[in-house]
Amino acid sequence: MDQDTLRILLREAVRETVAEVLQTVLELDRTAFLQVHGGRRNGYYPRKLETTFGQVDLKVPRDRESRYYPAFLKPYARRLVDV
Repeated sequence: MDQDTLRILLREAVRETVAEVLQTVLELDRTAFLQVHGGRRNGYYPRKLETTFGQVDLKVPRDRESRYYPAFLKPYARRLVDV
């Protein structure tokens, strides 16, 4: 296996890990919000986010009253460079 192939595989593995971690953070953030403010879960909406390691597809959770919005995602922002 050459170095370019190894770099591609490593970058893909890191991108997938970033996606999993961000998804977990979103779930925990909504759970904490609902515990403090009350309310009910109401599914997800899809969102693509560009990170340092490539594009990540997320399922952003929402609540029934539409009061919850993830703390680390700015509305309409499509790039997250701080990962």
